[in-house]
Amino acid sequence: MVVIEGPDKAGKSTQARMLNDSLMSMGYRTAVMSFPDYSTPIGREIDAFLHGRREYPLQVKHMLLSANRWEKKEEIERLLASSDILILNRYYQSNIVYGVANGLDQQWLEMLDRCLPREDLVIVLHVSADVALERARMNSHKDEFENMHMLRLVSSLYMEMASMYGWVVIDGNRSREEVHRDILDMVLKHYRGYRA
Repeated sequence: MVVIEGPDKAGKSTQARMLNDSLMSMGYRTAVMSFPDYSTPIGREIDAFLHGRREYPLQVKHMLLSANRWEKKEEIERLLASSDILILNRYYQSNIVYGVANGLDQQWLEMLDRCLPREDLVIVLHVSADVALERARMNSHKDEFENMHMLRLVSSLYMEMASMYGWVVIDGNRSREEVHRDILDMVLKHYRGYRA
């Protein structure tokens, strides 16, 4: 399982799709999931608080984000069993980063997702706060996490935690093709080495 992480507007959805297409063309059986999954009951609550239609304490918001992954646990396990590589656009790592950015306890955040299926590889797309904010400005669907202070803090925390947890950092400020090439190389090296 490969997780693609990074701040808002880092290009995670685009890169997950490009990685999936490339791996499929090479004969790998792949699947893609994105979190939050807004199609579920809990996902609809997340969408509501991200866009100002509901208000919850911070702890409840992060518990809902975790619960959204728990309600998809069986699907994750099924896809892991039927695929060579499952690609996740965000997973529990973002809950830790954004939770710490919001002043919550890191160990408590880690515990929320402790028994979920584990990933093989986490790739963090590092983009500057200026680039992320410019991309956010071009998107009319902003959420509460998209402001300059939060983008700078989250970007910094992703770098810190990448070092702490062994996540791979890729420069996301470049063209999507350049970023994709690096991600694909990293994934192929990991899985070919893993199977050797």
